[in-house]
Amino acid sequence: MRTMKIIDKTLSRRSLLTGGAVAVLGYMVRPVFRSAKAQAQAAIVATPVGEVPVHPVDPRWSQAKVATITLNPQDLVLPRVFEAATALVEVKALYDADRLGLLMEWGDSERDVDLGTVLQFRDAAAIQFPEDPSLDAASFMMGQKDVGVVIYHWKSDWQFSRLHDVDEAYPNMYGELYQYSGVAAGEIPESIDYLVNGRKEFLTAAAAGNSIADPLVQEAIGPVQKMRAEGFGTIEPEAEQDAGGMGVWHEGRWRVTFSVPRQQSRFKFEEGAALPFSFAVWDGAQGERNGQKAFSFWHDLSLGAAPVIGTSPSAEDDGGGGFLVPLLSSAGGVTVAAVMAAVGFRLWRGRERPPE
Repeated sequence: MRTMKIIDKTLSRRSLLTGGAVAVLGYMVRPVFRSAKAQAQAAIVATPVGEVPVHPVDPRWSQAKVATITLNPQDLVLPRVFEAATALVEVKALYDADRLGLLMEWGDSERDVDLGTVLQFRDAAAIQFPEDPSLDAASFMMGQKDVGVVIYHWKSDWQFSRLHDVDEAYPNMYGELYQYSGVAAGEIPESIDYLVNGRKEFLTAAAAGNSIADPLVQEAIGPVQKMRAEGFGTIEPEAEQDAGGMGVWHEGRWRVTFSVPRQQSRFKFEEGAALPFSFAVWDGAQGERNGQKAFSFWHDLSLGAAPVIGTSPSAEDDGGGGFLVPLLSSAGGVTVAAVMAAVGFRLWRGRERPPE
């Protein structure tokens, strides 16, 4: 009888330990299952055209196939969001001999294009792909050390309100004397006045080379800026800017285009080859900025024929992992995992040595 109790107790400990380990593992691999499902369902195929259009309502975009991409809240690192303001984005792709064009479309009830006050945030969107596909797989979270990503970032304020300042937000404000701005006393200067007629060093961010504060640089670049990153906190603008693109908001929907050269610094977008892309959207009305955004995992994009990406799930398939992965990816799943692991560990520490 004592031997049976020892066996039962040992099995209970092992079951709890195993269950806890499985629960933790299920939570950790949650992004892998979600990423695999997304890639199987939403491969993006670029359609050839004579010339890639830039305007979002150009009729040539109707030739492209639509891929619906699921977006997720960036809840991994600070600053986090726990609910994505934008859940889905539709993507189309076209290409010509020299350029690849993408069109992103999503719903947004408010058009946020101004940064006039500290409480205003812009709508924005971005595309991302590996800087060098021959290296190890880049993380969809903006790459990692020594494995960079290229990011093309569309900023609505750079297109619609790059010269706006606080006086556009408060049109009845009173202007006194703004020394070194180049404008007469009583007038309210714009930031560009310091750059053109005044002393640039008093617009300190622009003087330090920060493109966010320099409307002349923004005008030269356009609304889409090319950047690179090797993980969070490392993003920086590229020296050579080669992007085209623009956005149009109409009846609660944004349509934003990106036009990028097929020949990048370390590779070329070749016909028939697949390359991972990811997408991000910022909703200014919801206070999203910087790391607070909705983003996607990697989705393969090919020029011409679609690549084979695993086995596409059927309509009845839940996308891999059955009910276990959704359950364990929730907060309740984490709690269950922690409790099971703790109880199992206590039992293991207090185990009895069986009699010889």
